[in-house]
Amino acid sequence: MPPSRDGRRWTGWMTALLGLAVGAAAILAVPESHFFARADSLADDAPTGERWACPMMDFIGTRPGPCPVCGMALQKVTAGELTREQGRRMGVQLVTVEAGPAAMTVRASGTAAYDHRFTTLVIPRLAGRIVRRHQATAGCCQEVAAGEPVVDLYSPEAFQAQNELQTALRLGDQRLVESLTARFARWNLQPVADAIRAGKPPSDVVTITTPAAGQVLLEDFKGADEALLVGREVAADTPLLRLVDADRLALVVQVPEAQAAFLREGQPVALASDGRGELTAISARIARVANEISAETRSVEVRIYLSGARSLLRPGALVTARIRAVLGPDLAPADPGDERTWGRFPLVPAGAVLSTGVRNVAWKLDTAAADGRQRFAIAPLALGPRLEDEHGNDRFVVRAGLEPGDQVAAQGAFLIDSQAQLAGSPSLLFPLGASAPAPAHQH
Repeated sequence: MPPSRDGRRWTGWMTALLGLAVGAAAILAVPESHFFARADSLADDAPTGERWACPMMDFIGTRPGPCPVCGMALQKVTAGELTREQGRRMGVQLVTVEAGPAAMTVRASGTAAYDHRFTTLVIPRLAGRIVRRHQATAGCCQEVAAGEPVVDLYSPEAFQAQNELQTALRLGDQRLVESLTARFARWNLQPVADAIRAGKPPSDVVTITTPAAGQVLLEDFKGADEALLVGREVAADTPLLRLVDADRLALVVQVPEAQAAFLREGQPVALASDGRGELTAISARIARVANEISAETRSVEVRIYLSGARSLLRPGALVTARIRAVLGPDLAPADPGDERTWGRFPLVPAGAVLSTGVRNVAWKLDTAAADGRQRFAIAPLALGPRLEDEHGNDRFVVRAGLEPGDQVAAQGAFLIDSQAQLAGSPSLLFPLGASAPAPAHQH
């Protein structure tokens, strides 16, 4: 390479440095508008809700003309306005807001168990030693009748009381006779006192019987079978057996917090199980709706009492409960069997509602032209509860924002809302429009 005027040689890095300098100067000489859209292209000097978008580049302006990036002609974007072809491509489907009762089906599952309101304990009221076991102690699920013998006890205390009663009868001491007879009644041994009064001799063995009919549950007592062994000493008031009514069961289910508010005591419940299908022969009603909400599951415990379950449902079976709930005019639980107590509200399908979790909107059909062009307007909503019917259709109760007969976009509503955001007009995320200034921060 030839030397420079000052005698130094021209090197390659000097050439590169010179090229960078010339390129930077050229870039600085080009107007900024040739590279970036100016901020004033989004100024609010166009009609509200009107924007012009490039079909090729990510550019949106407020004036018609060529795209400053690629030169293509800008196309007008109007919020909520669709041609017939646009509506077809976006898959927009309309539904009509209807007025009707706020009816819902609450579904929950639980495990059937014995209704212990009807549980009876077999308890000897005096101490003794077991000398004989009867059929009632044969094992779990044994059916027994009222007054059926359970065990025979050797009881010196009962033998002494029988001798005292026999002596009082012989002496004619009526007060003592009545006192001793009452003692046998407290021990649930009235037949023993009657036998002494009938002239039978005293016995040191008494029979403990069942106070009511029922089904035996031995396993409810730890070591129950061992406790009933012949020769075992039994203290007074020691439970021997538990008797339950197999025809009466209880079902405890957990209902989501929002749905539990519409349940009340006495509501009928429809039941079904995998093994039996619909259990129409069993009568079931809500007995209690808990006042507490589980912080872990956000659910409420609902207790259901069943009758007529014998031979149809076994304890431990998984049961599905369906509860039809209807709301009154004040959104409180109404009587599902009395239409006079029902309220009527505008109802909108859940698919037509766009929600942020705080704000809810729908896109309502404003006008429809003869050429198929449709214009939608955003409708902020105040919603009531979400309802589900027997067919699984979700609908919302509308407290404000829509009226019966209004048509809303049930499918394609999200695309309409996105179009409104592009146009800078009010939308789900921007209640005042995308170009509106953000609200001032307040403390």
